[in-house]
Amino acid sequence: MDNREKTLDEFFRKNDTTQRRKYTKEVKKSEPDKIDEYFDSVTSKKVSKKKSFADKLVDFFRIQSYKNKFDEKKVSSNRDQKALENKSRFSEFWMHIGQFLTNRFSFEAGVDILDETSVLYRKNLVIKNILWITNVVFLIFTMIGSEGVNLSVNLILSFIFFLVMFFTNLSIRKIIHEEPKTLQKQQMAEYISAVYILMMAIVVYTKLRLTIGNLTDSAFFSISQAGYSLIYFSLVVLALYQDSKLLKLIFKVAIILMTIVHVTILYPVILYANDFATLINYIRGPIIIDIILRTIVLAIFMIALYSTAKISEDMNNKRKEELIKRRSMEKDFKSVVTDVFDVISVYKRPGSADLDIQYDLSAKRVADIASRLGNYLGFSPKLCKEIYDFSTIHIDKKSLLTLEDYDDKEVLDESDFKKIKEKTMIGSVIIKRLQLDQKAEEIVRAHFEKNANSDFIKEMNGIQNNRESQVILLSHMYEILRQDRNYKRGLKHARAIDLLQLEFYPYFDSQILDRFIKYGEDFESLYYKLTKE
Repeated sequence: MDNREKTLDEFFRKNDTTQRRKYTKEVKKSEPDKIDEYFDSVTSKKVSKKKSFADKLVDFFRIQSYKNKFDEKKVSSNRDQKALENKSRFSEFWMHIGQFLTNRFSFEAGVDILDETSVLYRKNLVIKNILWITNVVFLIFTMIGSEGVNLSVNLILSFIFFLVMFFTNLSIRKIIHEEPKTLQKQQMAEYISAVYILMMAIVVYTKLRLTIGNLTDSAFFSISQAGYSLIYFSLVVLALYQDSKLLKLIFKVAIILMTIVHVTILYPVILYANDFATLINYIRGPIIIDIILRTIVLAIFMIALYSTAKISEDMNNKRKEELIKRRSMEKDFKSVVTDVFDVISVYKRPGSADLDIQYDLSAKRVADIASRLGNYLGFSPKLCKEIYDFSTIHIDKKSLLTLEDYDDKEVLDESDFKKIKEKTMIGSVIIKRLQLDQKAEEIVRAHFEKNANSDFIKEMNGIQNNRESQVILLSHMYEILRQDRNYKRGLKHARAIDLLQLEFYPYFDSQILDRFIKYGEDFESLYYKLTKE
């Protein structure tokens, strides 16, 4: 053992300051070297791994993602806190604005996604609201360029566009809201809205190109390019429907119409189509390249939109399938729970109204006796109260074992599931309580009929044999012995005590049975008092 180990051993054996100072002086020079040597021998040296640029970039985004999630949770909690505090008028105003936008432009605001008609109806409402804003933008673009052409002609065109927009949107609105709301009507409104917004975007661009596209002012030229982007905007709006069939049709129409626009409006090829040579000389070079590039960009854009819509559509279909399975399970769950509740009700129902009253009074007597016995056994007041509540749960909670309130509901929400879950938990506890009743009845009957062998005793002791259950079982068996049954007459207190002590002792802990027998007179007086109430 080296000096360092001796020093440590002495330190743990005896914490003496003078001795520790003595040993420290002796090993002052040799200890550091030995400690370093020891750690070098047991520690595996890790080869430092140099992180690449990609690893550093991944670490950066991982840290930022964690911070963002943390900030979102923090902001969410702060938002919840602010909801409980007094808000200023400005905050309330913005809250109302956000709520308004959510109600106007949210697809799944209270919509059953399994109902195709209601889903498409909601989508049509949202697209109609978007069309209203889009029409305002179309009118603004239409009225631009009044100084480049005759002002009156431009105003007439704007007025004609306004009439087309007004009556088209009025027709769409009428189709959407017309009763009865059928899937065919909603699909008609969908296709009319799709064709309308695409055609209006192309018409607005054509008007801008014909009126101000040939001017040399770059500002006006940028406006015509902005009008060209409205066509892409219209395709984005159509993708909100998440309807692959609609997008296939519209994309075909868009390719054809945009090709016509490219060769007639953007580049007037028809003016140079007198002969083939003149046409070739005009379109070759940057013109044909520009047309091809515009068509390719449009096609790629439409493919991206179609892929996004298709993915969303497939995900929605998966959600529908899962929701269908869930609702099927809901029905099965309600059916099973209802059957269980019915079985419990039939099991615990003696028959007539008088027998029901006697059954309830018997359960109350068992609960009082069990609670008193628990008190004599030194149980806490809380545990005695729990024993009493458990003894009467099949009486006090029997009105909860029904699902009649949910028979008319096709769809269960989270609160419904929570309430049904609570009912199911109560039902499971009632089943446990009724099992004790059945156990007590079988034990007493088996002993009176001389059928209680060792296997029977072992089987009964395997059913709810904890101390609290034994307390209730003993109380219930005392109640059975005192009452009439079809296989016996009601017994006096002394005879019941003798049978419990001499015949039924294998089913109970000796302390529980001894305590019941010791305070037998108290239980007799309590039982007499309860039977006279």
